[in-house]
Amino acid sequence: MDDKYIGTRNNKINISKDDPDLAAYLKERASVTDSDIRLYLREVNFHCPLCGKDLQRKSQKKRSVKLFEIAHIYPNSPTVEQYLELKGLERLGDNSESFDNKIALCKDCHSTQDYHTTKEDYLKLLNKKKEYLEICALSELTSSLGLEESIEKVIDLIVNIEDSEIRQLKYNVVSIDKKFTTGERLLEAKVRGYVVEYYILIREKFKEHANVFNFDRLSRKIRGCFEDLNEETKSKINIFNSLVDWLNEQTLNKSREACEAINSFYIQECDVFNEITK
Repeated sequence: MDDKYIGTRNNKINISKDDPDLAAYLKERASVTDSDIRLYLREVNFHCPLCGKDLQRKSQKKRSVKLFEIAHIYPNSPTVEQYLELKGLERLGDNSESFDNKIALCKDCHSTQDYHTTKEDYLKLLNKKKEYLEICALSELTSSLGLEESIEKVIDLIVNIEDSEIRQLKYNVVSIDKKFTTGERLLEAKVRGYVVEYYILIREKFKEHANVFNFDRLSRKIRGCFEDLNEETKSKINIFNSLVDWLNEQTLNKSREACEAINSFYIQECDVFNEITK
């Protein structure tokens, strides 16, 4: 097999000898299919992840004009300068043409990324992609839970509660503060609020409707889902939002707040999030 080089005739490096892992990683450029493009755009929610520009025109007539380009995160054909700047840094995917090493950017950001590559900009884009991949993995996990009917009935009970009934039920939060670090105080405050207002109420509704809900089965399912999500990420906000998004979707978007209340109930019940060990 011929040696693989990067750079120009007067300034080149034989990466087959100097960096065989990179030589194996770099593959011939592959065309991007229309279905892949849709995945890349949905992944970034149709906005450039670096500057926030729209990547799709709102007018149907103008959508033929592309506002985006599919960029390599690690260059497909790095220059010597890029190679030296990025040497030793993490690379995503099995090779340079894998889905994990590409991302949708606006044309301006792509140009900057291509011709003015810095270690800081590369790591910023790489971490953005890792976050998107993580969110996608969490979404796939929550899509297979299969608790639609049970959760929908719980949500129906919660969203129809009278204000007077809510005010009578206050709960002394005990375990919440043991599950969050200093950097997670905003999420802790949200969960604490739901637990104070709704914990006893949700617990009593479960008891009242024991013939409809198998509480132990539901708890095991929620705990199992948390453990799967926790293997994918340690970000509590991503886990929380993934569970809430799934609950909300499965209950036809009746009330995201009610889904957050259900999730907070299970955090207090010790089925979601582990106690922090010191």
